[in-house]
Amino acid sequence: MRAHIFANSPHREKTGSRILTGKEADLIIAVDGGAEQCRQLNITPNLLIGDLDSISPQLAREYTHSGVEIIRHPSRKDATDLELALDLAMTRGAGDAELFGVLGGRWDMSLSNVMLAASEKYSRMRISLYDGTCRMHIIHGGSTLNFKGVPGQITSLIPLSDNVQGVTITGFEYLLKNSTLLFGSSRGISNILLKTEGRITLKSGILLCIEELTPS
Repeated sequence: MRAHIFANSPHREKTGSRILTGKEADLIIAVDGGAEQCRQLNITPNLLIGDLDSISPQLAREYTHSGVEIIRHPSRKDATDLELALDLAMTRGAGDAELFGVLGGRWDMSLSNVMLAASEKYSRMRISLYDGTCRMHIIHGGSTLNFKGVPGQITSLIPLSDNVQGVTITGFEYLLKNSTLLFGSSRGISNILLKTEGRITLKSGILLCIEELTPS
């Protein structure tokens, strides 16, 4: 099952984008003020979650009347609204989670959102994070990322754990075969996709793959 999760950072995605139509999502979750972003994108979520301090009362009423499921949490809590949304998506069986409105704005929130998506508790989920310029993928050890792009597209690999081992990539200008990427190393930055498909596999560790999005 695929979940689309909309948080509250400023959106730079285009309304007509394939990934924002909602047609490919089995579950659409608005995270508090992410509901306002959904409205701007003409998307009605299945569910609204959070402490609801960033959504207008009018939109909350509209959702209530239209049958949107609303799960309200107290403002004083030990998890961000995004973490609550990811936990909920996981418990409801989402194997894929695509996150929007989680990058940009506050640095602390953006970095926290990336690290949250890389948490070991979500290792069985395929999580991607989007904004208007890039798409990020979390890759855990023992998994493979296959994606399609355009020749010349810049793609970077950033280790999110101490030693990311057994990294093999194909379809790029700079190839790796069963290599190790060290935390803090810039070795994986600015690779170039040669054709329309690339593949990244790793045996252990956690990688952040960032692929440049070309204007549509």
